[in-house]
Amino acid sequence: MEKFLRTKGPIQHFDRPMEEPPQDAFAPESMPRSRELLTAYFDLETPEGPLHAQCTADVGRRLAEGLPIPVYQIASLGLLREALKTEQPKQPNPDDPRDLPQVMRSSPWQQTCEMADNWADISTADRSRLVTALAKLGFWRTIADLVPAGGGGSSLDALRMAYFRHNAEAQLAPDAKSAAVAFMQARKVMEAIAWSQDFDPAVRYGAAAHMIVLCAKGERGQALADMRHWLKAADEVAARAGEEEIGPLHISIYWRGVAFIPFFEGNHAEVQRQLELAEKYAMEAVGAADADSRLLALENVHPVLETSGRSARARGDIEGAEQFYRRLTEWDPGDSKVHVRLADFLMGENRVAEARDAYRTAASLGAPYASYAHCQAARCSIRLDQTEHAYGALVASATLDRRALSPLIVLRDVCAADSLAALKKWAVDELAARMQEAR
Repeated sequence: MEKFLRTKGPIQHFDRPMEEPPQDAFAPESMPRSRELLTAYFDLETPEGPLHAQCTADVGRRLAEGLPIPVYQIASLGLLREALKTEQPKQPNPDDPRDLPQVMRSSPWQQTCEMADNWADISTADRSRLVTALAKLGFWRTIADLVPAGGGGSSLDALRMAYFRHNAEAQLAPDAKSAAVAFMQARKVMEAIAWSQDFDPAVRYGAAAHMIVLCAKGERGQALADMRHWLKAADEVAARAGEEEIGPLHISIYWRGVAFIPFFEGNHAEVQRQLELAEKYAMEAVGAADADSRLLALENVHPVLETSGRSARARGDIEGAEQFYRRLTEWDPGDSKVHVRLADFLMGENRVAEARDAYRTAASLGAPYASYAHCQAARCSIRLDQTEHAYGALVASATLDRRALSPLIVLRDVCAADSLAALKKWAVDELAARMQEAR
């Protein structure tokens, strides 16, 4: 699979206006639908788009109504805000919710701003709800500015704030080493939640299951020992809890986490069995959900199907993997990521024309995968000997992501005809400028 190269480190995207590419050499691509599908990231209330955007709107509703806010599983990475800013730089692109002009603020957005402004005077519970909302919106710098380093307190609200503070540090880290240190600090907070006898069994059970997933990111030998440790901890919590305290949603999350253990051991049959249980309980949770818990249940199916697709591919079940990836696009059709997952799979199976269709769908949906998807669609066109369809997609990829290098490299290499000399020069000049910025 071809790599998608990007420059590293912080870059001030708009300090240097990008030269416009020569328009007569290609048919321009249409703008992605990011602003339409991800409106919740700008108003905290539009209940449309992919599941992660619908969950963001639900967070806004809960914040405005003074309700507890759950931690949804699909996190908003810093890349999302960056992509939204680059796609349409002339549109409002706040780095902090208070950057949005007051006249443009919805009611829940205004509530968010007021709580941030009055941070010193609001309760720990409200601070925790605010930080959870900011994390869902991807405002990691605001979290780092509001939540003191080192945390303080052992309540669930205090620990949740500390966890998000460390996640913010990881998102904002200048290098991989600093990010890893912040990640380990976040992991320690999750450990504290899992071990505390003061919290509800469902909370501790979920934290222990999440610890299995976090441990899977470590070195293989130590990771297996750590995962088995947290498997035992989760089982002990479940054994002491009543049936009504741990519902199918938490059990589904548990089985998906547990499946990492046999995966590391190479026992693919057991991975399949455990992921089937994860899906079984996920669907039970959807069926049993009321209006208040439905989005939590719907969102949980997304990672279950995604993990199941990867698992099927790893054990050589190509047909099964495709079914999972296609089901994922049907379950969450507005999410550009799920179409990229399908496209990457099809590309890996050398089904290039089908992969291009899926990449084009992902590109049309938008942030934060539009640039990658455009570049991959162009590569598909080149492999299909339809290079004339690649130029516009490569320019779109380079324009939508001002840190992207791959589309410029490919464009430089495919512009062989004299009629494309101006386009090639644009690619070469822009590539040189980005490389210089990255130094």
